[in-house]
Amino acid sequence: MAEHSDSLTAPPVPTSRRFQFTMWTALFVVVLFAVLLAIVRALTVAVATAQEGARQSQCRGHLAQIAMALHNYHDFYRSLPPAFVADAQGRPMHSWRTLLLPWIEQQSLFNAYDFAEPWDGPNNIRLSNTPLDLFVCPTAPRTNAAGTHYVFVTGPGAAFPGDRCTTFSDMQDGRANTILLAETDANIGWAEPRDLHIESMSFAINDRARPSISSRHPLGPAIVPADGIGAWRVTSGVSPATLRALVTIAGGEKVEVKTLIDRRLLVRE
Repeated sequence: MAEHSDSLTAPPVPTSRRFQFTMWTALFVVVLFAVLLAIVRALTVAVATAQEGARQSQCRGHLAQIAMALHNYHDFYRSLPPAFVADAQGRPMHSWRTLLLPWIEQQSLFNAYDFAEPWDGPNNIRLSNTPLDLFVCPTAPRTNAAGTHYVFVTGPGAAFPGDRCTTFSDMQDGRANTILLAETDANIGWAEPRDLHIESMSFAINDRARPSISSRHPLGPAIVPADGIGAWRVTSGVSPATLRALVTIAGGEKVEVKTLIDRRLLVRE
């Protein structure tokens, strides 16, 4: 019986074959891991792209609602709101965003606001700390719960010179070639009477050293021309001189938004 049992024992696998089998198995595992890693990366990029696309659309929707409110305000008062309401000494007290509250379905907040005290006075500071999602870009970091990323460009020559109101007819360069609203990632409260000032801002897109038209969107920050409510993304190819021309209302510059769109310097999402 012992001899019969020994005769059925399988012959040993040669060492070279065992090594070859192990090598091919390891290679298969490495290739499989690489394929799985590539799939995971592709899915991650696809999800991130889809999420950013949704955030860009939401941001564009916010800008459209604010721009529509500004047009409705103009239709009612025959002028745009001032950049800020000043006190007797000319110091800014209230933001245009506060004046716009009734036009963005925030009538109760507007009614509770006290225009006899500054925006950060005892009564108003409680209201000013109310988060308003409409004023917030969904891609931007929430450094200020009651912040805003949508601003005017203010100062001499701009559409919003300060506490003085302007009209669409004042835009001698053409409404289509004048920026009504702009996006910034500067840390500004929505009730704070502060925007981008033409004399202190940077006209380089996404300038991180100074306040500028800027955002965290990969396509660039958004602007809304005064002739409508549609937002356009400003690419890095737009020069500071061109951007400066777009924020003035009567500079006489030979800059047209249509040309920038045709050259893909202004793009939709």
